[in-house]
Parts: sequence; C-alpha cells; structure tokens
Amino acid sequence: MFDKKTVISTRFWSVFVASTASMISAYILTLTDNIVAGQFVGDDAVAAMTLILPVFTMILFIAYLISDGLCMMISYAQGNNDREEVDRLFSLMIILAVGSGIIFFAALYFLREELLSFWEISPHLKFYAEEYYSGIIFLALLNIINISIYTFFFTDGMERACLVASGAAFVVNVILDIVLCQYIGVRGIGIATTLGTLASILLQLYYLTGGRSQVHFKWYWNLKKTWQGIVYSFYHTVDTLCISILPVLMSMEVINYFGEEKLIVVTVAVNLMTLILGIYTGLIDCMQPMTCQYHAENNLHSVIKTMRLVMSATVTISLIMTFAGMIFADFLPIMFGVTDENLADEVAVAMRYFLPFTVFLGCTQMLGNYYIYIEKMNYGAFIKILLLLILPVAAMFFSGNFALTILGRFTMNIFWLSIGSSFLAAYLINYFWLKGRAGLLMIDPKNLSRQLSYDINATVEEVTALTQKIDEDLTRRGVDAKTKNKIVLCVEEFGRHATERVKENIFQLEIAILLNDKITLIIRDNGEPYDIIKTAQEGKFDFREFFIDGVTENLITRNYISNGDENRVTLQF
Repeated sequence: MFDKKTVISTRFWSVFVASTASMISAYILTLTDNIVAGQFVGDDAVAAMTLILPVFTMILFIAYLISDGLCMMISYAQGNNDREEVDRLFSLMIILAVGSGIIFFAALYFLREELLSFWEISPHLKFYAEEYYSGIIFLALLNIINISIYTFFFTDGMERACLVASGAAFVVNVILDIVLCQYIGVRGIGIATTLGTLASILLQLYYLTGGRSQVHFKWYWNLKKTWQGIVYSFYHTVDTLCISILPVLMSMEVINYFGEEKLIVVTVAVNLMTLILGIYTGLIDCMQPMTCQYHAENNLHSVIKTMRLVMSATVTISLIMTFAGMIFADFLPIMFGVTDENLADEVAVAMRYFLPFTVFLGCTQMLGNYYIYIEKMNYGAFIKILLLLILPVAAMFFSGNFALTILGRFTMNIFWLSIGSSFLAAYLINYFWLKGRAGLLMIDPKNLSRQLSYDINATVEEVTALTQKIDEDLTRRGVDAKTKNKIVLCVEEFGRHATERVKENIFQLEIAILLNDKITLIIRDNGEPYDIIKTAQEGKFDFREFFIDGVTENLITRNYISNGDENRVTLQF
C-alpha cells in the first residue's frame, strides 16, 4: 500500500509529514509546559494546569468551528474549479477569526472567577490554576487567527508554510518556558505559549503576502455561508468538543473515587492522549482536502484510494505508538515530576492498560470524519460522539459500580481498561451497523462501476501504454468511437506534455474517467503549477499546447485549477 508512488500518495505523505510535524511540535510544547512546571515548580502545578486544559481545548474548538467548515467548503470549491469562491471563503474565514477571537478573549476576561471557581480544589492548587490562566488570557484571540490560516494552508497545498510557522512557535515557546518559569513561575509558562503563537502568526502572514500564496483577501461578508461553515465545522470539530469535556469528567471521576492526589494520573493520560490525537489529526488534515475535492468531483476511485492510505497509515502508526508507549511507560511519570514510587508505578501500569486500544480510537475517528466529508454529517458526528464521549463516560460509570459491587474495589487499572475498551466497542458498533448496508466507506457500487481510474509516472513509455489501455477499456464500455478517440487523444497529449515538463524528478499523473450521461475526464499531475490552456490563449505556446487548445476548445467543460504543487484539468465531453 505504501510502495506505489501516485499523485494521491505523494500528496498524502507530503501533507502528513508537515501536519504531523506541526501537531507533534504542538504536543511537545504542551509537554514542555508540563515538564518545565514539574521540574521547576512541582507536580501540583502540573495537575493544576491540567484543570485549565479544557479551557484551552475549548479555545481550539472555537478556532476549528470557524476554520474547518469553511475549509471544507474551500475544498469543495476547488473540486468545482471555482478559484474566486476560494478567495471569498478565505476572506470570510479571516474576518470571522478576528471578530470571534476578540469576543472570546472578552469572555475569558470577564468570566475568569466563574471558570476558576468550577473546581472544588485546595487553595494551593487553585493558586497555580489562576497563575496559568492569567498567562494564556490572550491566547484565545491569537490561537483562533493562527489555526484559521494554518488550516487554510493545508487545504491549499502550502504545507511548508505550516512547518516553518510551527517550528518558530516551538523555538520561541521552549526558550521562554524555561526562562520565564524561573522568574515568574507558572504564569510565565502561559505567557511563553502566547508569544509562541504570535510568532507563528507573523510567519504565516509573511507567506500570505508577496505572491507566495495564490489566495487573495477581499472584504466579504455572507451570513448564509457563515452559518453553513459553522454547521460544517460543528460536525467536523465535535470531537474537539468531546475531548474538551472528557478530561473534565475523567478528573471528576478520579477525584470522586481515588482522591485529589491521583489527578497526576489523569494528567499523564491526557497528555498521552493529546499526542495520539495530535498524530491522528495529522492524518485527518491529509484526508480532509483530498476527500472533499474527490467527493465534489464524484471521483469515487480516488476517494477509496485516499481512505486505503489513511486507514493503513492509522493502523501502522497506532501500533508503533502502542509499542513505544509500552516500552517507555516507566519514564512518563518522571517527566511530569512524579517522585512517589508507588504513584509512578501506578501511572505506568495504567498507561499500559490503555494503550493497546488506541488503534480502535484512531480507525473510528478517521471513519467518523470521513462520513462528514462525504456529507453523511449526522452519522459521522454520532460516531465521533459515541467514540469520544458517550461510551467512555458509560464505561467509567459502569466499571466503577461493577468493580465495587463484584470485586469490592475499584482501581486505576480497571478505570483505564474500561475507557480503552470503549474505543473497541465504538469501532465494532460502527462496523457491524454498516456491514451489509452501505459498506464501511458508503460507496455506491453502481456509481463506482461507471468510473475508471489510472495512476502512472510522467514517462513516454507509461503514457503510451496508458492510452492503449484506455482505448481498450472505453471500447469494452461501449463508448462511441468519436468520443473515445477524443478522450484518448486528450490523455495522450496532456500526458506527453507532462513528460516534456519533467526536469530532474519524474512526477506522477492520475487519470479519472467518469462515464455518466456526459463523460468527464479529470487529469491530475503533481508537477509544478502550469496552466496549458491559459498559456496557449496568451499566445505563449509551443505546438503541443496549440494543439491541446484546439482539441479542447469546443468541449462542454474545460477548466484548470492548481493548489500547491498539483495541477488538475477537467474536461467534459
């Protein structure tokens, strides 16, 4: 699955590397905050910061509530070859990000006491919680803007900008964490996070200006599209909302059954879960623009190829993380400043009970998001809520009562085993519900049978072989000779043009043919952006470009669009 290089796999791994690096750096920043607090202040400071984490996660939820839905719409617009709509939606997203960031900052400022008084904790822990809260008070405004631009960059194929921006945030945050914590304690850690986010925004703005991005900002407002984007976002980010609620309920359950001193176990588990979900988010960032674009094209073979990559990568990465976590579980408590040996052992064993179930967490989360991208919104949201809230909460409640009734005692190991088992239950419920109905990917087999898809390298030999195969396949499908010859000619000429553009590195082509009432030919390559049709119309052409322009001039549809290093031509016969 991973050895064949195609347009889809090349883009997938390019986005995955950039997205995962960004997500891991974001996780390491959170981890660094906790490690610095644990080493310079104590594990009580770490536990107090964990209590503020849901506030931070809620900020992320608001940020993604703005950006994710509009970026889904941007991907659909790209799939429909509408670059002007891309500009409008991007502009709307930025305006909403700034406005909502200001509102959210005001809410955090004026509701400070109400939010901090939610926990019935000792004054010692509350002091650290107040200090950290003060340090991140401006983070809402900055983070919403940062995530909006960041999410758009991944949608538009600008992964490199995300890597640079996240790298800058990492360097600034880590240095200031250590320096400021020594002088002003836990508040300094919050300030370091805020300044790191500011550094990321400044670099992203640099990439947005000076012709580095194809998007253009314009003052634009549309209430209907705003609401549509928020609805899409809610479905997409409902898992972020669940993840902000789940640690609160876990902390309450632990305090209720095991006491305040065991909160550090939740801290370690939440940090580990944040790392795992961060890596899964990297996969989701790959899946979102590709799946949405292919879905908008009704290009089902490419949807399936994308999801095969996503699921294979999810399983592989989950097993690697589980194996690594099992080995290094004993080191986790030390990183968070846990000095009590019994408590450290309890943390390590609890993590080993939890980790084997992460593969089901990842696979079910991928499928839940996938259903949303193919516009099965209600079902996708239900699966994610089931996975990340309903079943874990039910598992915590029933395992506690069951253990106390049957075994006479309730341990942290049983607590984490029950939460892990809930992920397996969610996967099985989804699998058996869809088996025999729509299938796990909900692909219509009749529609799929009317489509053809091919992946080749941009070489003369492979282009020649492909044209012969397409000729044979279209003949078997009963396509009339005139239309068939036009399709074969277009594939050959665009393919030959791609081979002539190859310089040092051979790139790939993907050919999709949708055999509906009007036959659609979609030609993708992952070479440098190059609009053959525009070049020919401007008079800057060679003979092949002149010939391509003449052959395609009278077709029903003839569109070109690029994003990142990917070209797509859509022709309709």
